[in-house]
Amino acid sequence: MQPDFTNVETPDKIAGVSALALFIALFLPWVHVSVNRGLLGMKVSVNAGPSFAWISILSVLAVFAVLALTVFDMELPLPAGLVYLGAGALAVLLAIIVILLRPIGGAGFSIAGVSKIPWYGAFIGLIAAVGIAVGGFLKLQGQRY
Repeated sequence: MQPDFTNVETPDKIAGVSALALFIALFLPWVHVSVNRGLLGMKVSVNAGPSFAWISILSVLAVFAVLALTVFDMELPLPAGLVYLGAGALAVLLAIIVILLRPIGGAGFSIAGVSKIPWYGAFIGLIAAVGIAVGGFLKLQGQRY
């Protein structure tokens, strides 16, 4: 069975590149924690690992698996666009949760003197997740791009 890259359409490329960007973004700082306690202060940046990274990794793996099946012209039990759209929507939801609630180091509640702000990795991850969902949406449209 030979790989056939002519099966890979533009929506597949959009979803694949976005999944790769999301995977890389998982290693970037997603939350910046700053502790201000009198003379003692500390600043730490945390990547997506402690929050929902494993679910985002599953989304990335789903996109890569569908891409591999597309390249090798194998049948999928679901439309590829539906898998991309679902994986992208899940990753978008998790990125928004991290940006809005910042659940690292607690259940999202605030502690006096401790501030948690979303950092650039979260926004790059959100953009990449939207890219996966857009690739899925375009793939579901059924037009050849």
